Amino acid sequence: MLPMGTIMAGSMLLGVIFATRLPVISVVQKLPLVLIKSVAALVFSAGLWNVLWYASQHLGERWGNAALLSGLLMLLTALYISYPHKLPQMLLAIRSLVVLALFVFSMLYGVTIYRM
Repeated sequence: MLPMGTIMAGSMLLGVIFATRLPVISVVQKLPLVLIKSVAALVFSAGLWNVLWYASQHLGERWGNAALLSGLLMLLTALYISYPHKLPQMLLAIRSLVVLALFVFSMLYGVTIYRM
């Protein structure tokens, strides 16, 4: 069984890949809608787990705070993946910042897991 940190890092990276609008990864946007929505549901579920379970139990600790922030970013990213046309303009304006921040968190989790 995979450690939860590995699952979180993978979920974050999946969210980044599916939410980015870089031309290099534009192939992802051409995948079937069911697959795109499934990835959005996975990222949303991982974000909920991070915020509601891990962060709520470890708030104030380094990884509890990281779980809270990364979880909120995953929730936003899931919305970017599944319902980009229904989001307010303000959220659309900060999309690249949210995706970049989520990428940084996925690297933080990944590097930490690699060092263990």
